[in-house]
Amino acid sequence: MDRNIYSILGGDNRQVECANILAGEGNVVMVYGINGNFNSNIKRFNILNQHFFECDVLILPIPYKNREGYINHVKGIKDLALKDFIDLIYPTTHVVLGKADVEIKKSSEIYGFKYFDLLEDEAFAILNSIPSAEGAIQRAMEKTNITIHGAKVLVLGYGRLGKTLARMLKGIGADVTVEARKSYDLAWIMENGYKGVTIEELDDILYDQDIIFNTIPALILDKKKISKMKKDTLIIDLASYPGGVDFEAAEEFGIQASLELSLPGIVAPKTAANIICMRIKDLIKTY
Repeated sequence: MDRNIYSILGGDNRQVECANILAGEGNVVMVYGINGNFNSNIKRFNILNQHFFECDVLILPIPYKNREGYINHVKGIKDLALKDFIDLIYPTTHVVLGKADVEIKKSSEIYGFKYFDLLEDEAFAILNSIPSAEGAIQRAMEKTNITIHGAKVLVLGYGRLGKTLARMLKGIGADVTVEARKSYDLAWIMENGYKGVTIEELDDILYDQDIIFNTIPALILDKKKISKMKKDTLIIDLASYPGGVDFEAAEEFGIQASLELSLPGIVAPKTAANIICMRIKDLIKTY
């Protein structure tokens, strides 16, 4: 089995589990800016230096930046920006991250390294939808005083996460309605035994819903739509920041709404880490 050198910079419990998985397979693993229960053979850095970047793969968080533009979830040190270490990355290193932006794309061109955006990878997105959907349902169970079984549930969007979520909800007995734009998605929604609606038809069904899951990264549930919901409706927003819900309007109308980011790292970090490691190993074989 091939052995590789991995450096993990920042992240959440997924990256902690990744470090332990990779080290357990005999790889050299170095970590910086991340706290957790690490295997004894993992090297922890307190100072970021050139040696940390002498690796085959550099793993950054998912998403790799926070709202302020710094590397996400870096613990115990000052805010760290990409520009603070970008010139230390070797051209031969594969950089793995989530939610690539203009800065990482331009840096890749300037410094010659390859980057891989897990959030743009179809296989990762499909597999990652499983812990994301389970986590969303767990959140709904925690925040409501009803069972999912028999509840009227609306899923906004029929992408990878929407598909997995609708299937799981139906499997535990929910009365599932799914919103989609494309005619062939609406056909598949019908074929799978859900009710299908277009965005133009949402206003007619919002009042009946007990739980609404949003997966669309655009403002879908605006003040007008929220005003049509009953007071005890629960909204779980799963879209990337800032989500697809007018949270101020939800608060104004007394409707419980929460933006649930990075659920796999919160509810199932070990499973999420196994998915990340699997895709990284496939990447190394491919490139």
